[in-house]
Amino acid sequence: MEPIKVLHIIPWLCNGGASRATIATAKYSLKLANFQHSVASLTEADPFMADMAIKEGLSVVNTTKREEICSEMEKADIVHIHYWNNPQMCEFLRSELPATRLLIWFHIAGEHPPQVITRDLVDYADFAIPCNPYSRKLPVFENLPPEVKLKKVGMVYDAADFARVADVQPKPHDTFNVGYIGSVSFSKMHRNYVSMSAAANIPHVKFVVCGGGIHNFLKQEAEQLGASEKFNFRGFVEDIKSEIEKFDVYGYPLCEDTYAAAELNLQEVMYGGVPPVVFPHGGIRSLVMNNYTGLVVDSELEYSQALEYLYHHPEERSRLGDNAREYAKQIFGAENAAKELNPIYEKLMELPKQTRQWGFPREYSFLDKPVSILDVVGVDQKFLGSQLFVESIDEIVTDFSISMTSQNIQRLFKAEKNIAQSSTLLSRGEGSFSQYADHYPEDGYLRLWRGLVMHALSLNQQAISEFAAAIENGCNHWRVFWYLAQVAAKIDALDLAQRALFDVLNFAPDFAPAQQMLQGIEAAISEQSQALDHLNLKDINLIVFPDWNQPEDSVAEDLAQVIKAIATHPDKSQMCLLIDNSNISDEQADIALSSIIMGLLMEEDLQVEGGPEIQLLGKLTKTQWVSLINCLDAKITLESENKEITQQVSLEGIQEFQIDYIKHCQAVELENGTWELFKLSNLNFIIFPDWSQPEETVGLELQAVIKTLVNHPDKAEMTLLIDNSNITPEEADLVLSSVAMNLLMEEEIEFDGGPEILLIGELSPMQWSALMSKLQGRIKLDHENQEVINNLKADIIPVVEPDNN
Repeated sequence: MEPIKVLHIIPWLCNGGASRATIATAKYSLKLANFQHSVASLTEADPFMADMAIKEGLSVVNTTKREEICSEMEKADIVHIHYWNNPQMCEFLRSELPATRLLIWFHIAGEHPPQVITRDLVDYADFAIPCNPYSRKLPVFENLPPEVKLKKVGMVYDAADFARVADVQPKPHDTFNVGYIGSVSFSKMHRNYVSMSAAANIPHVKFVVCGGGIHNFLKQEAEQLGASEKFNFRGFVEDIKSEIEKFDVYGYPLCEDTYAAAELNLQEVMYGGVPPVVFPHGGIRSLVMNNYTGLVVDSELEYSQALEYLYHHPEERSRLGDNAREYAKQIFGAENAAKELNPIYEKLMELPKQTRQWGFPREYSFLDKPVSILDVVGVDQKFLGSQLFVESIDEIVTDFSISMTSQNIQRLFKAEKNIAQSSTLLSRGEGSFSQYADHYPEDGYLRLWRGLVMHALSLNQQAISEFAAAIENGCNHWRVFWYLAQVAAKIDALDLAQRALFDVLNFAPDFAPAQQMLQGIEAAISEQSQALDHLNLKDINLIVFPDWNQPEDSVAEDLAQVIKAIATHPDKSQMCLLIDNSNISDEQADIALSSIIMGLLMEEDLQVEGGPEIQLLGKLTKTQWVSLINCLDAKITLESENKEITQQVSLEGIQEFQIDYIKHCQAVELENGTWELFKLSNLNFIIFPDWSQPEETVGLELQAVIKTLVNHPDKAEMTLLIDNSNITPEEADLVLSSVAMNLLMEEEIEFDGGPEILLIGELSPMQWSALMSKLQGRIKLDHENQEVINNLKADIIPVVEPDNN
């Protein structure tokens, strides 16, 4: 008898719970009956997980192209969709697909946007499976006609492979360990995880956090509370068994709008006999039975108290842990899930393959289907991404529909104020409008919504970029110019604010707030235009803040090094060096500066013809400082600085670097005619790591690239630029430091003599455009941040493979 062929389609075969559940249930399905399982990932699969799938008996479809996946769908007897809201999956399901028998397994709680189980999804499937009892009781299932519900709705727990944690044996340890395994992000964990954990009055407590994410931010919170010693941030850990063996309690407080459904890590910890403490959010409420398999709490205070209670009552820990173990064995696990799924597959085989059209129900009349406002009004195809996002959340949050369709300005302002205050999950998490904006970068509404959030977070430069992109991509209602004017004014980008206000008043001449702001902006521009008349600024303007109270020789040495570095720079004619002398008279500073320059001319044979311009600032007013800061490209750090003045003036957004840095910089002209400094060499390469991968994976890829360049004969002429736009500089630095240490210790590689290795950080579109023109190539990695590459159109950079020849 031919095996039943099941094709699993997942948004991304990665290291997450849904991927592990997919592989684990297929593994046991194969053992229990005559099935053949394959898996296709809509985003390039993680090689580690692809290898795991193959080892467990699945075949991996090695493509992300829709046409090729459709070909595999035609060969399969059953197509098993693994769903969470994701732009790739959303787009795929709405495309033209071949006739199939189609099952959807929902790996989300399904009640909070953006991770919502919608009626359209249920209608689209031949069989719909929520992955926990709580989700099974959501109205989207309960409100189905009884005969439809009976025919096409089941419930199968997302399933952990308990082989991963087989034979867990508690290991002796000196501290009381409260474990956490999973995503370290506020789109998942409780916002006050650190404070309510630290509040637990437990001697020798250690909160062991395993998982990738915002470790540095949480470390800072712990430091501010004086509780650093209570936390151990471990990063991603594949061998969770060895961690569970040292847990006394599992503290797993998630955020209220979590999409957590049947958390595999929670199942595994319970299987290991560790009692959990949880909040009743998402699907978690149906996984833990209060006071039987763990403790369920309703407040931060109760959470702290529950941890204290379990510390002081070891017999209760044992009772709850034993119950949790037995419950997990009986209810959870991939073998149990496969026993539920296999009969569903067999039942589906009784149905013929069918074509289906998104949005058209097959079990009831189309006239009974609720009509959305987007259906009535209609949306331009260029806003397909925002339309798909709104559909994906079932219009539960009506603010997005209002933003796209309303003509009432007060309704628009109110809705978009709410959007600006969206939760971390809705604005920046999985399935968020930011993720959709990455996938549809030319959708104006998605860029507008992301700009609103950036503005609310005071990420002003990013907000300006997003609002400008929204306008450029068709979302050009005058209110967007108003938002742009507000954020530009906040950072004293007065010319931009003025231009935006002109646009506002061109469309809405009676809008009083814009009239009032324009008056203030024009007055400030007038004042600023006269503020710097005495300075001869250049394309590249650099500033130093000497501490003139230091010994004269020390100040002279600092300034001489700076002047020499700039005067010998190939772009010196475009540079101006501004020297603060606010704590010394102009006369004294002028004498000192003249002496320094004369010494360089006599002793170093320095040539100053043709630049740079060197000027003392003297005493500046607040307006003059604001004007000057808008013209600065960088601050050069000195050994001794006037800290008082640097604290008084706001240098936010102005890059700082040591004097040696400027020797390796090039002046690059941007599209708008301004110039910026980039640290570049004769040979400049770039890489786009996918920092969401496990730290070990990212580290090995970086190590391979850096090792190749360090061993290259032209390494002194090379700069390696590393994109870190989806990770903090601190976290990226930690990974790079670890890579460098490994190369030094294990490979005995020396970094003297090059190459330069730099993190890029956040750049504007104009900065990216200018930088890419100076690159000799992109070094391709196995795991790349494809969304950034697509957004930047960085695929035009030639792909190179540097060798040692």
